[in-house]
Amino acid sequence: MSSVCLVIPSNPFDQYFIQLPLDAVTAAGQLRAAGHSVTIWDQRLQDAPAGGDAYDVLVVFTAIADRAQCYPLDLDPVRAAVERAVTRFPSARTIAVGPHGTHLPESTRADLAVDHIAIGETDSATVGAVADVLAGVEAPVLCDRSAPHNLLDSPDPRPRPYPNIPLDAFAFPAFDLVPTADYTAEVISGGLPLPGPCGMVLAARGCTYGCTFCHLPFGTRMRNQPLDRVAAELDAQQAAGLEFVFFLDYVFGINRTFYGELCERLHGRGLGWVGQTRAEIVLKSDVSQWARAGCQGMWLGAESPAIAGTGVHKRVSEEQISQAVIKLRDAGIVPFAFVLMGLPDDEACVSGRLVDWAAGLPAWFGINQLYLRPGTTLYDQLAPAHNGGRKPTTWREVQEVTRHYRATYPTDLDAQQARLTELPNYLGNAIVPAAG
Repeated sequence: MSSVCLVIPSNPFDQYFIQLPLDAVTAAGQLRAAGHSVTIWDQRLQDAPAGGDAYDVLVVFTAIADRAQCYPLDLDPVRAAVERAVTRFPSARTIAVGPHGTHLPESTRADLAVDHIAIGETDSATVGAVADVLAGVEAPVLCDRSAPHNLLDSPDPRPRPYPNIPLDAFAFPAFDLVPTADYTAEVISGGLPLPGPCGMVLAARGCTYGCTFCHLPFGTRMRNQPLDRVAAELDAQQAAGLEFVFFLDYVFGINRTFYGELCERLHGRGLGWVGQTRAEIVLKSDVSQWARAGCQGMWLGAESPAIAGTGVHKRVSEEQISQAVIKLRDAGIVPFAFVLMGLPDDEACVSGRLVDWAAGLPAWFGINQLYLRPGTTLYDQLAPAHNGGRKPTTWREVQEVTRHYRATYPTDLDAQQARLTELPNYLGNAIVPAAG
């Protein structure tokens, strides 16, 4: 029997929440079902792993499920996690999984000083890579090796991701390997968002919308989990003491039949939950059904009142955003809005109108400045122009692309962000004091 340790690095987001590493517990369940001894070392919560004194394989997650869509460009925290793990277990083979290696494998392997990079959706790539390494595969980039030989033998074959394990074929997540009740997210108490104990569920993977700035680690095809499996995951988290969960689904409600049946399963559980979706989905949905099923908060990808004119393939109007926020509020669901600063040709951001718009939203909002991330269409379009006419090949160059993009943006994004953070409905003003 082989022993495997899955390593979760610390990161700057820890100051807000420490969310359950859902893809790690899913991979761990599958590895354990295959006969391996598995430990999860969540360095955000644990000084040392609770498993054995030695491991055959260490798998480091560069961005767990809740951070994969907006994965950070800075690998320093992950490198620190690798160094800490290797110092403790120097004989183990090391693998990095996550969006960084999937998009820039050689640079990621060099930056992290790991033996292997695994390409693909994180939980499936973890399972495939561990099997390959234990079978003696020496390749630095681990991927689907079933491609035709003429492709594999070419001078620069494009790595193909490990195939996704069908959602109905995954073993049950190994929630018992993590301190489940210690994970946190925004929960609703007395109508206000506060950091509190919170689990995580991914009922459906994927997003069929093609926003060019958005990284989609689960692809563009919707894949629904069996509802019995979703219910069982909720049972396990409630049994661990959690009475609130976050639905990581990127477009909650997009499939009316599936989500209608899910809400029927949620009704009467005494479970509170927050999800995320799009304004036009809210306007087409019976959100009162969501509220009866326990929904207490819902995030909208609002971005900007002028986003429809920014050319990023998101045709959502200012009026639709406003109507969706009001519809959620009137149903008793606390509305949240993602605000994204620095979109190309965003007249609201350039003029400063974005601040007044955010101030007038009857919703809590979170903010971020635009990152140009590998794996997005917008990065492919803009990165060469900010990197001397060529695509970056290292993460240092990728970081410089975003720095240069922001520096040449026609307004001071840092100054505008400072104005936004002073607004009373900025989420950070609700959660940081309570978290401290």
